[in-house]
Amino acid sequence: MSVPTISTHNLSISYWSKNKRIEALQNVSLTINAGEFVSLIGPSGCGKSTLLNVIAGLINSGTEVNGSFNISGIKEIGYLFQKQTLLPWRTVIDNVTAPLEIRGVSRHERRKIALAMLEKYGLSGFENSFPRELSGGMQQRVLLIRTLIYQPDVVLLDEPLSSLDAQTRAIVQDEFLRVWRDTGCTFVLVTHDLDEAIALSQRVFLLSARPGKIVKEFQIDLPPERSAIAIRTDPKFQQIQREMWSELTTQVLQPDRGISLLKT
Repeated sequence: MSVPTISTHNLSISYWSKNKRIEALQNVSLTINAGEFVSLIGPSGCGKSTLLNVIAGLINSGTEVNGSFNISGIKEIGYLFQKQTLLPWRTVIDNVTAPLEIRGVSRHERRKIALAMLEKYGLSGFENSFPRELSGGMQQRVLLIRTLIYQPDVVLLDEPLSSLDAQTRAIVQDEFLRVWRDTGCTFVLVTHDLDEAIALSQRVFLLSARPGKIVKEFQIDLPPERSAIAIRTDPKFQQIQREMWSELTTQVLQPDRGISLLKT
């Protein structure tokens, strides 16, 4: 049995916004084991990103936290945001090596590490290109390599593929699976895309509308060596998808707001 990496017990988060107290999360209890790929899904504004920020230690002062939160055996946490954060004036290799540069790693050593990773993930030959010269999918791979370069134990993904077209998104999803299998890191993904959550995850937590509560946990019983693209035609995948939609429509989606709560 895996040693728990991340756990919460009756975790509630609230904060002030425009002179109003906002309840983001309410009594959230979950455990994420070392090396798992877990996704968080639910309506917009239900606290999914707030939960990632708790894990990352990015909760602002003035935020009220009740209940308990614990991480064990974690030295480094990587965070891949929804917004593209490459520095436009720096080349690919200089973007990738930025975390090591900040930590004082020598130029020779950080370039050696970066070049090996760029080759491994299909970007060899683009090390001297600028972000504007890359496709959206390539930019996301650069961001992922930059996140991985200091060997984090946990990688947090906050809708990092939402701006990509469907074909590129599917290709990068396969890259995420490959990286997860290669590194053994714990991956925690926030997404509005049910197919993405099923294709990538071992478990999926469904959160209710704000304040976010865990409505249900789904075990994704699909082959670990799967392709995020090919697995979508698997009858088991389609069965899980139907079950998730059923839960969303009966327990999460509010009748007066309809299905627009979830992006497709």
